[in-house]
Formats: sequence, structure tokens, C-alpha cells
Amino acid sequence: MRNAIETFLSARFGATVASGLALALVATAPTAQAQLLESNKREIQTAQAEGVSSQERVNTLDDQTAQLESEYKAVLQQLDTLRVYNQQLRDLIAAQVAEIEITQRDIDRVTTIDREVVPLMLRMVDGIDQFVQLDVPFLIEERRNRVANLRNLMQRADASPAEKFRRVLEAYQIENEYGRTIEGIRGTVATTDGRQLTVDFLRVGRVALYYKTLDDAQIARWNQDNRTWEAIDSDFVSPIKKALSIAREQAAPDLLLLPIDAPETAQ
Repeated sequence: MRNAIETFLSARFGATVASGLALALVATAPTAQAQLLESNKREIQTAQAEGVSSQERVNTLDDQTAQLESEYKAVLQQLDTLRVYNQQLRDLIAAQVAEIEITQRDIDRVTTIDREVVPLMLRMVDGIDQFVQLDVPFLIEERRNRVANLRNLMQRADASPAEKFRRVLEAYQIENEYGRTIEGIRGTVATTDGRQLTVDFLRVGRVALYYKTLDDAQIARWNQDNRTWEAIDSDFVSPIKKALSIAREQAAPDLLLLPIDAPETAQ
């Protein structure tokens, strides 16, 4: 009996233990699966986060690459522009070097030019001075003053040779212009008894020079051969007055009948 009871109890205890183990296993299985799922979920989330981060890095690198490519193209374009500009500068420098060489040659010749031009200008001033003295005596003070100013200019160190030469040529041009114009000038003339008469001078180029008094009582013409004034017929009073009106632009140009010296035969 005792053995039967023990056998029964052993069987019941074993069944109880087995049942407990089975329940324990059943209770443990969902917890492990949940943990596994949670672990897989975390791994997936980690992988997704890393994928997003990698994509962001890829996007950043792509943007940087595009920017670098744009900057590279801009640098290439700027380089081409600089090549063209540098070539232009080289051409300009070459032209300037050639110009410097020409200028240097001109500078080297300045001393020689001065040695040749200065004596020429002095001879030209002497020539115009002598010409004024021997010419018909019109505007004599003005013309002598012009020659005196030229002589003073020749002695000035602050005046360049170019300025001196320009002024000498200007004086020659003025003298040349006198030979192609007609002019009426009021001035004074000395009489043989020392008196000063106020008269109207009439200059016809360098061909003739006349004067008449304001009251038309006296008229005369300059005799270049003996360099004196000589009276002329009173019939010429009217032509001289008409010529004075033409010279002063008070009358239209017209034919004039005036006494002049006969032309000489050239030797």
C-alpha cells in the first residue's frame, strides 16, 4: 500500500514538475521573441539612420562636386580672358618699346638740331630786321617792336627752340600778309619844316604808300628809290579817298587808278 502511495505520489509529482516546466517554457518563449524582435527593430532603425546619414553625405558631396565644377569652369574662362589680355599687353609693350626707341633717337638728335636751328633763327631775325628797315615805312614802330621782341625771345632760356621758331615764322607770315592786303591807317607824318601832320595813310600791298591830310589839302606818295615823300596831283584825292573807304570795308572793292612806280626788270 505504502509503495502504491509512493508510486502515485511520485507520478503526481513528476507530472506536476513536467507541467511546471512546460508552463515555464511557454511563458519564456514570448519574452525571447519580443526581445529578438526589439533587437531586430533597433538594428533596422540603426541601419535606416545610417542610410539617411550616408545619403546626406552623398548629397553634400554631390553639391560640393557641382560647386567645384562650376568654380573650375569659371577659373578656366577667367584664364582664357587673362591669356587674351596678357597678349594685348605684350603687343602694347612691344609698341611702347618701339616708340621709346624712336623717342630716344629724337632726343639724341636734339643737340644737333639745336646747333643747326638756333643759328638759322638768328639769321632769320636779322633778315626780317633788315627787310623792315629797307621796306616801305608803314606801321614802322609796330614792325620794329616785333623784331625787338624776337631778339629778346632768342636770349630767353625758359623759351623752347620750338616756341622761338614758331614766333619767327609767325613774324614772317605777318610780313608776307602785308604784301597781299590794302589798309587805311591814321597817323602822323613829319614835314620838311619839322611839323607833325595828322594824315590818313593808304597802303596798297607793298606796291605803294600814300597819305592825305584830313582836310584833303595835301596828298603824297612814298618814293622808294630816294626814300622820301613826294607830292602828287590833287586829282588823286578822290581815288585815294575811295581806296581808303575800300580798305576800311566801308565800300565794295573796285578798280583804282593811282600813281605807282613802274616795275623793274629782274637781274
